[in-house]
Amino acid sequence: MKFPLADKKPLKKRVFWTLVFTFVGITGFAGYYYGSIFSGHNPFLNLGEVVPGKIYRSGILGRKDIEKLVDQYGIKTIICIKGRESPEIKDLVRSSGLNLVVIKAWAEMPLEQKKLELIMKVLSEKPFRVSDYSELIVDWLGPDGDWVSLPGAFLIHCQMGADRTGFVVAIYRICAQGWEEKSARREMLRYFHLPQRYPRLWQYLRELNPQELCPALGFEYPPLAEGTKGEEK
Repeated sequence: MKFPLADKKPLKKRVFWTLVFTFVGITGFAGYYYGSIFSGHNPFLNLGEVVPGKIYRSGILGRKDIEKLVDQYGIKTIICIKGRESPEIKDLVRSSGLNLVVIKAWAEMPLEQKKLELIMKVLSEKPFRVSDYSELIVDWLGPDGDWVSLPGAFLIHCQMGADRTGFVVAIYRICAQGWEEKSARREMLRYFHLPQRYPRLWQYLRELNPQELCPALGFEYPPLAEGTKGEEK
């Protein structure tokens, strides 16, 4: 018995419309992304709050992002850990009277202890000697002189706000707020860190001895200040 061949037209139509919708979706996404970039926004800013009113985190910044963050959160000091800030952003920092500290970190490996020490000193708002860290500072827009302190609120950022920034925030959570390392690592996942891609960051935190590292970074460990022992729920 012979069966009639199935009509291939419906299949062709489905394939055609699938391709059309895929093309429209990709084109729309690209238009949204590049339109945001050209208008001074990062559409994937990955913004987060570390300490309300004091410390925030994000990915790479557009000029409109900075203006909004200054207005909304009172950002006064930007800590860039991706090794380079764009000339446009540096011009905006100067004209806005903000401070900028740029250091170089890699997502493939944990930050060296001295770089962590510099970041934590900045976040403490206590005076420190710039010359002690001159070899680590790629760019500096801030007070003149050797002994300085930088005011908050602070914004820490890298390229995506997931890996390098996530690692720095995890160290702060553990040393300044008394979080368990598991909670600090879970927070990294919420900001799109991929442990499989950068396993050294994950391994460092799992093997971290806070009793040794945290005092070396200038923290009393465990933290004794009221309200710092709570961890992520």
